[in-house]
Amino acid sequence: MIECPYCYSVVKPQDAVCPNCGKPIERWQTGFYSRQALPKKGRNAVLAGAALLFLLMVAGFARSCHWI
Repeated sequence: MIECPYCYSVVKPQDAVCPNCGKPIERWQTGFYSRQALPKKGRNAVLAGAALLFLLMVAGFARSCHWI
């Protein structure tokens, strides 16, 4: 199975048209637009970075309001 490059729905390799959006699928487009899942280690790093950024924003706001 491959993904449609327009709507990312699952398409059979032999289909020339996406059954979901109806757009024609060229063979060269199918591998280029396919997405791979982010590894668990990468997801944890993104979540940790987002939490750190949020804490820095809250600390900056608290400092600008003279709460600290």
